[in-house]
Order: sequence, then C-alpha cells, then structure tokens
Amino acid sequence: MDNTTGESNDELPTVPEEVTAKWLESKLGQKVKSISLTRTIFGTGSKLFFSIEYVDEVADPNSRPAHICVKGVFDPEMVRSQPWTVVLAQREADFFAKLAPSIKYMGYPKGWWGGTSERQGIAIMSDLAFEGCTFPPQAASYPLEKVLDGAAQIAGLHAQFWGKSQEDYPWITNDYDEAMLFIATPWDSVVREPGRPKMPEYMTDGQRIRKVQEKYYAKRNPRFRTLQHGDTHLGNVYFTADGHTRFLDWSAFHFASCFHDLVYFLTSMFTIEDRRAHEMEVLDHYLETLHRLGGPKFDRNDEELMIEYKRSCMTSIIWPVCSYSLQTKERVDALCERTIASWIDHNVIELIESQP
Repeated sequence: MDNTTGESNDELPTVPEEVTAKWLESKLGQKVKSISLTRTIFGTGSKLFFSIEYVDEVADPNSRPAHICVKGVFDPEMVRSQPWTVVLAQREADFFAKLAPSIKYMGYPKGWWGGTSERQGIAIMSDLAFEGCTFPPQAASYPLEKVLDGAAQIAGLHAQFWGKSQEDYPWITNDYDEAMLFIATPWDSVVREPGRPKMPEYMTDGQRIRKVQEKYYAKRNPRFRTLQHGDTHLGNVYFTADGHTRFLDWSAFHFASCFHDLVYFLTSMFTIEDRRAHEMEVLDHYLETLHRLGGPKFDRNDEELMIEYKRSCMTSIIWPVCSYSLQTKERVDALCERTIASWIDHNVIELIESQP
C-alpha cells in the first residue's frame, strides 16, 4: 500500500466538510491543488468520493490517485445511535494500514492511507468506478463462474493465514460474534413483523435461535480456523473491468471457521435453486484452490468438514433480523429467503442442537 500508516491521529475528520485539500495532502504525501466532492454514500460506513487535482505533474500517474473514496463514519447522528459503526470504521482502516500490504492471493481496492483515532477510522482507497468496476444491485443472482471466481479468492486469503489465530495477531480481535448476538437480540419481534419473509414456525422462537447461535460460536472446529473477510455477502462484492469477482468492506475480518466466508458468500450470490444445484461444486473448487495455494488438503468425504460446513450456514443469521434501515427491504428479503432455505436444506438448527 502507498502512504499507509497504522498510527492514531486525534484530528481525523468526523464530518464531510473536514475532509479538505490540506488534510488529504498530509495523508497522500502529494501537493494538492484542489479537490471536488463528486458523490456520497451514507450508511453504517460513509463513503465520500473525491476527484483530486495536484500542483505538480508526475511521470507515473499511477503513483498517486486522481479519484478516491474516503471511507469512515461521517454522520454524527449515526455515531450517536449506532456507536458500533465507529469500531467497523477503525477495523477497516487497520486492514489497509496493517494487513493489506501482506495479502498475496486476494484482490481488494487499492488503499492509499489508513488511520484511526478514538472517534474515527478512515481508509483512503481508489474510486473503483473509475477503474471500470461494477457492483451488484440490491438483489441479484449470478452464474456459477462468478461464484467460483469469488470462492477462489476466499480460498487464497484462507490459505495464507491457515491455522493462524489471535495469538499470532493480537490486534485482530473478534468483535463479530458479539455484534451478531446483539443484532439478533430482537429476533422474536422482528421476524413476526408484517411484511417480513415467511419462515417455519419453529424458526420464529427467538430463545431457541439464541441458544443455537451461542452454541455455533462456542463450538467452531479449530481444525478449520483461518482469517476471515467476515462479511462476504452480495453487497460487499464488486466485479473488475475484466469481470473478476472481488470483495469490498474489510471491516469485519477476524479468525473463525473457513466456511464462514464461503457459505455466506455463495448463499447470497445464488438463487435458492442455483445454490442447490451448484453448492458442492463451489465447495470442491474452494477446497482444491485452498490446497493449491498452500492450505491443507481436504475433500467432502471428511465427515467433520461437512458438519462444519453445514453449521456455518448460521453465519447468515443477520438477514432474517436485519433492519430495513441498515439494508434495503429488497436485499434483506431476498437474502433472508436464501438463508432460510439453506437452514432447512442442511438442517442447520437441528444439527447444531444435536452436537455435544
């Protein structure tokens, strides 16, 4: 990464107006003549897009960005109502500052700077739209080749960090499990709201789901532990100009079961019918790529592996309880239906309950 740093800075901007030419100049290490805010996307992670004009010319235009995305939390009301969004911003800034430079086999947006403060985390990335990249709509499905490509990317990340844990990277904490338990707390009321996707009656029992969720997190098989992207659903996918599948939003990375990333990804990318038709083909491709890139050799004849794979469908638990204020109804409903179908197909709740 160019010009990245993990150092904290107490003066990081917290509203869009504070992202100035002078501030960007200090982070990019280039003299900036002017900047233009071209568009914004606000949510749990705010994105400010700028075009930059520099004072000096350089021989290699690729040595500095002309179009950037500044990602952080720039909505004070969001911070007040959802303070956990600051943690996500800090985590993504840490990814670009500390982890991205070492990643070998997985693509991600080019980062130019990352830093954190007590109230903020900011990552400066290239604006992918100017690289010809495209993004999935709110609800979509994709052909097998796109999903196989994404599965290979996930395998590359996992192979590099296979068997590693927080003992090896003390700064990579697991805040994910706690966040998901918190988000799923209002299960009883949310899943019964008018207009929410239908599910079997036994799945509307919030107390039962809570116990299954807690058991899933507590009983992951350490045999399959590696570093996760952590949030590989459809909304965090992009496609390069030449059609390759890549991943955005590195705010949830942590160590967990490898199938967390894989199942979460393919369940959101396929229709229910396509997932049923191609799921094992994707799993085989993932396992083959994992081994080819330096990970262990596995196959589907391994009973422990298939149990862990099926259990990992619980990763998609956010969709049945996700608020329409965090994601659009179109996306929530589509991915909720795909989640529920995967739970039924793999007897996920019953499987987790049956384990010691």
